[in-house]
Amino acid sequence: MNTIIRLSAAAMFLLLAACSNQNAKPTSSAANPTEVQFTTDAYQIIEFDRQEGALAKTQAQSPAVKAISEQLTNQANGFAARLAPTAAAASIKPPSILREDLRVRLGHMRLQQGLDFDRTYVGDQIASHEELLRMQGGMNEGAVSPQFATLMRDGTTLVRENLEKLRALQRQVGSPPRV
Repeated sequence: MNTIIRLSAAAMFLLLAACSNQNAKPTSSAANPTEVQFTTDAYQIIEFDRQEGALAKTQAQSPAVKAISEQLTNQANGFAARLAPTAAAASIKPPSILREDLRVRLGHMRLQQGLDFDRTYVGDQIASHEELLRMQGGMNEGAVSPQFATLMRDGTTLVRENLEKLRALQRQVGSPPRV
């Protein structure tokens, strides 16, 4: 009987994971694929910044880490407010949850406190900003509407500026602990 219950629970978990991954993908009807990808990538960094920023409020030790996390969260909220109407006008609905790898990273962050949190947070933010720049680097601004082109340029500039601040902060707090 216990085996049946365990197998049923495992099957339910896999089904929920499949549904969860479906929600991690955007939905749109005949929208520009580059605009859909930009919206998706932007959503991921925005939501990741928001959730890590919320953790930093209670788990960070360094005032500098708390300050940059607040700044990144505010910027993420501001960019989301600019992106939402542009995406809606293009009939793009961003995913409703983070990608699985980002959810795992957040789970790891929840286990950190103090200086370990500070180092992990900064390292994680650097990694997510570098990843976003790599993804955005392959996108062609000429293949999108003027509104999306402006958002792409502004977003790239903001991410680059924040990446430099994060790298400077990492020199102060140190690198994340090796796992």
